[in-house]
Amino acid sequence: MVIAGGTDLIPNLKRRQFDANVLVGLSHLGELQTISDNGEIAIGAGVSLRDIAGQGSIAKTATALVEAVQQIANPQIQRQGTIGGNLCVDTRCNYYNQTHEWRESIGFCMKREGDICLVAPGSSKCWAVTSSDAAPALIAVGASVILVGPNGERSMPVSALYQDDGIDYLAKKPDEILTRILIPKTEGLRSTYRKVRRRGSFDFPVLGVAASLSM
Repeated sequence: MVIAGGTDLIPNLKRRQFDANVLVGLSHLGELQTISDNGEIAIGAGVSLRDIAGQGSIAKTATALVEAVQQIANPQIQRQGTIGGNLCVDTRCNYYNQTHEWRESIGFCMKREGDICLVAPGSSKCWAVTSSDAAPALIAVGASVILVGPNGERSMPVSALYQDDGIDYLAKKPDEILTRILIPKTEGLRSTYRKVRRRGSFDFPVLGVAASLSM
C-alpha cells in the first residue's frame, strides 16, 4: 500500500479499517510534487492541497478546484494532505468509519469483515460513498488523471475514475499509482464549488457540488 500525506490513511489504520503489511512512501518522489503550465496545467499527485490553493494559474483556470481544497479539513491537514490522496480517498459510511470495537459491537459490514451492508441490508453491494472534495471540481473543468503501473502509463477522465461500489470504488488497478492530474485551459470557462457538511469548522462533505460555465 502506498502512502503520501497519510492524513486519512493513518487514522483508518488505527481504527483497523484495513490492514497494510507494507507501506511504500511516495513523499520523496520529486516528480510527483511539481506543477507545470504548458498549454495545460499538470499537477503532480504529491502536491499538497495548500500549494494548490496558493497557485494563481490554477485559480484562474480551475477556480472550483481552489475553492474545493480551501474547504478540506483545516490548514494543518491541507499542508500535509495531497491532491492525489484526496482523489483516491477511501469511501465513507457512518457504520464503517468507527473504531474496531464499535463496529464489532453492532456487527461488521461487508466493507470490512462482515457480509452485509448495514445501510441497505438487502443490497448485494456496499453503499459507502466517496468523500473527495477535489473530484467534483476536477470533473467540472474536464480534468483527467495519469495512472502508471507495470504495463505502462494510461490516461482517463476524472469522471471515469470512480465506480458505483463502496468497496471497489476506483477504476485504478491495484498495481497502478495516480501520478498526475491534467487540467485543460479552456478560454472563458468559469467554475465554482459548494459544500454541505455537518460541522461548520471542518468535515468531510455530506454533499459537494461543482459547476462550470463557458462564457
